[in-house]
Amino acid sequence: MDIVYINMEMLKRYSCQECYGDDYLFITDKLDNIFLGNKSIKLDTFLMVYCIEGSISLELNSKSKQLYENDLIVSLPNTIISRISETSNATIKILCFSSRFVGRLLQTDKNTWKSINYLQQNPIKHFEQEENILFNQYLSLIEHKAKRDIDKHQKEILLYIASAFFCELISEANKKRINYSANIEGLVKQPDFIFKQFMETLSADNGSHRSLNYYADVLGYSTKYLSGIIKQVGGKNALQFIHENAIEHIITELKYSNKSIKEIAIAFEFPNMSFFTQYVKKHIGVTPSEFRSNNQNTKLK
Repeated sequence: MDIVYINMEMLKRYSCQECYGDDYLFITDKLDNIFLGNKSIKLDTFLMVYCIEGSISLELNSKSKQLYENDLIVSLPNTIISRISETSNATIKILCFSSRFVGRLLQTDKNTWKSINYLQQNPIKHFEQEENILFNQYLSLIEHKAKRDIDKHQKEILLYIASAFFCELISEANKKRINYSANIEGLVKQPDFIFKQFMETLSADNGSHRSLNYYADVLGYSTKYLSGIIKQVGGKNALQFIHENAIEHIITELKYSNKSIKEIAIAFEFPNMSFFTQYVKKHIGVTPSEFRSNNQNTKLK
């Protein structure tokens, strides 16, 4: 089976009158803007397909799923999606959240991974009337902001609205975890469990630890074994996850704290300013000073 791999950069190129795309979010109301004909795809994003009217059928990792009116299906990154079809009267909305965006949100609560696991086991959510009203309010607000001319501030606003929307979904999933075992290992395959252990440990860290050796020691695995599991399940190198986590924390400090750049470098346990400057420039393309200067208006007073 030929599988087409699609990431957020590719989706951003599809942006048109009926789409919105940036580094964190992609919105469209047409299946063809993501699903290429009848091909199987593997998205490096957190996908939501909402059926407003009609019905949609698809397969997630070869398991058939059917969506009807007011159904939402959630697909985690690296899920294989195939056999997509819709009825002639189908009306839909599709939202994609980047892995980086989701990882940024998961840093706030390591237990969120249990809710993510619940969504993986139960990907279809049917909205009752009150839930449907709330969901559509969020959706309308996101679309309204996305259709405006996006400047730096509008993009931040859109990001916060999308974050709140995503957290509402996670909160709802958390409520549904009645009698859900605290021992994830019994519900998922061992590689998935190890990957979740890694992500929970990463989420609980403040970005100070940037070596695979550290996480391997904490979790009790060899670096080679852990690295292989992360690549197998997460779809990318373990160090990518580690550096993305660290750089999100660093960006937050640079944008919103009143600490000096030297104080931030010390807080993240960099050996010297030169190494901190090189690290930041490597991952976001500019030096810490340049980044802070470009984002002065978002710094807290």
